Amino acid sequence: MSKNNTPTISLEEMVSAVQAMTHDPQLLKLYDEGDKVSASQTKHDVAHAYSVLETAQYLKAEVMRRFPDLLDQLAAEVVIPAGAFLHDIGRAVSVDDHAGAGKVIALQYLSEKGFPHKIAGRVAAVVACHRSDDFLKISVEKLRKFPELAIVVIADKCVGDEDRVRPGRAFALKVFRTVGLARVNWWHNAPHDRVNFAIKKCELFVDSDDAPTKEHAGAIVLKLSLDERVAPASELLSLYARRFHSCGRGAKSLGFVFRIEVNGVRYCFNDDKDAWLPLAGFNVPLP
Repeated sequence: MSKNNTPTISLEEMVSAVQAMTHDPQLLKLYDEGDKVSASQTKHDVAHAYSVLETAQYLKAEVMRRFPDLLDQLAAEVVIPAGAFLHDIGRAVSVDDHAGAGKVIALQYLSEKGFPHKIAGRVAAVVACHRSDDFLKISVEKLRKFPELAIVVIADKCVGDEDRVRPGRAFALKVFRTVGLARVNWWHNAPHDRVNFAIKKCELFVDSDDAPTKEHAGAIVLKLSLDERVAPASELLSLYARRFHSCGRGAKSLGFVFRIEVNGVRYCFNDDKDAWLPLAGFNVPLP
């Protein structure tokens, strides 16, 4: 026991608790309930949480390989995986304010597991700030002091493909595609369904060779295979502009640039023209 009679928990116990939370019935139920009340949107079920967790772990490893001192052990082994898995847990309480609701759930859950308040607060802060509107209010300078948030946000914004479209709408889009009508918005939130359905393959990776200056460790690249019969690249870049802006700010705070590669064409953001433009001299032919 600590001096104030508060139970202590070791780093090893916290790591074990984070691993266990990914199959905790209590949290799985919350994700199931949250996905049900989000039925008008793309899937936000536990499979999405697993994908974000896996992507965040990959990005963390790539960042640490280049900047070994950027993350402390607690951030790397506890805050990032817990924040990534719990980021959408609040949808069961409020879809519109799931970040705020998720913060409360994360704090309560981790406190009940014996996590120190300071560590639980770091995880809760990741959950609270993962939405683009909130994340973009944070300056790059402040993000440099909270790299675990940037890593989780980039992972969250870069996860999404046709598997996130709900079955009924996916079937309808398949039919519309065969008759050349898949670009039409047939229902509420159709643009999000169409763009996700158009993404046939999604991969996040770090390209060390794509470094515009010596200050950059390379590019964090979102590589997409896009069916442009359903949604053109221009619509993808426009619809998810704020998500990609978040990725760009997060990447900058980590010492990288952010790129989007669509069907072999790599795009970078041009500040002067306020638009995503093809990166000159870069074009990878599709297999």
